[in-house]
Amino acid sequence: MGSISAIVPAIARDFGISDFVLGRINWAYMLPYGICALFYGPLTRLFHNKQINVVTLSFFAVFSFLSGCAVGYRALFVLRFLVGVFAAATTPLVLIYLVDQTAREKRGKFVGFFFSATFMATLLGLFLSGVVSWRWMFFIPSALAALAVVLTALFFPKTETQRDAAQSRYLEALAQPAIWRAFAYIFLLSLFYHGVRQWLGVYFARDLGWQQFWVSMALTLGSLAGVFGEALGGLSADKKGRLPTLKFGVLLMAVAMGLFIFLRMAWAIPFLMLAWGFGWTINHAGMSTFLMDLDKPFMKEISSLNSSVRFVAGGLGVLVGGALFQQSFRLGFFVYMIFFGLLFLATDAILKTKKTEAEHVRA
Repeated sequence: MGSISAIVPAIARDFGISDFVLGRINWAYMLPYGICALFYGPLTRLFHNKQINVVTLSFFAVFSFLSGCAVGYRALFVLRFLVGVFAAATTPLVLIYLVDQTAREKRGKFVGFFFSATFMATLLGLFLSGVVSWRWMFFIPSALAALAVVLTALFFPKTETQRDAAQSRYLEALAQPAIWRAFAYIFLLSLFYHGVRQWLGVYFARDLGWQQFWVSMALTLGSLAGVFGEALGGLSADKKGRLPTLKFGVLLMAVAMGLFIFLRMAWAIPFLMLAWGFGWTINHAGMSTFLMDLDKPFMKEISSLNSSVRFVAGGLGVLVGGALFQQSFRLGFFVYMIFFGLLFLATDAILKTKKTEAEHVRA
């Protein structure tokens, strides 16, 4: 998704429309992703992970290829919507597998490594976005997804199904205070993060006047930080505790937003993007690990809610951020600095329970 936001200016030029209009393809991907993620966790009670993966990856490959063939904005919007529907399966299925297969004291490490791998893919995509036609940014994921279908069919292990308990338990899960407060926190963080993240490419191109190559390189730095930030966040969650890890990540994002207001020089942007990328991914890995410690009977619902809430909030954040940044990028950075700062101060109040305090002492 990050590499797609980098090529928004290039696609907009080809289609002859505004960057802010074309930027809605990010929203078109994120909202169906968030909604459809709700189905995949409970679906593992009926079907093996392997079966679900093969089907969803196949459709992802087809619709990604067609996205690269799109001849207009509306067609691309619809195709990105369909890609989001099937891309939503991956993270819930992986988190369910990790909960089943790993001990609590090692979960952060494996969560961090998984998300580091996703950021490595984004990093490669961002680099390529600066040197190849934007259409190849859809063709390449399509080919890789087709390869993943073959590898999944051959090597991916099956998980146990629970055909006697096929119903979802979302209402019961969200009745648990620790669970709904965790997802309230995720909703706010994702709303703020994606409100900024999906418009940074437009900021570099429009306000700073950068060419596509330099836009892509700046965003690449954020993903490069993410490769290490996810791993660091997972290890920190295991060693230092979940909440201190979350707070440090949010604080870094608040600081980065404050510096974006004043520092527009080319030499400063790489440092800001590194701080921004580290902040988000340290928090992301820490929060994903935090969720895996919640009530295991609801883990299928929790794994789906994680993706759903992040992407629904992110899609809304793209709309809100676009409206704000159309007025002024500096004003937008100031507003988001305040938001991240308030969330940093509220982290303990929202998430801390007697359980997390005891776990932090043991850590």
